Amino acid sequence: MDEISVIDSIKKSISQREQQIQETLMSGGLKDIEHYKYLQGELSALYYIANEISDMGKNI
Repeated sequence: MDEISVIDSIKKSISQREQQIQETLMSGGLKDIEHYKYLQGELSALYYIANEISDMGKNI
């Protein structure tokens, strides 16, 4: 598997997880405030990782 395929696969996984979290937030699937904070933290980490991957892709 070449670098581009790996990057695309990771970006797809990140996007899918972001969508799952957003659906949970929008559908009222939150258990409590701690669950909300956890998901917000996960989203923040996913956005950061996606941005880092995009920046790395610009340097390839």
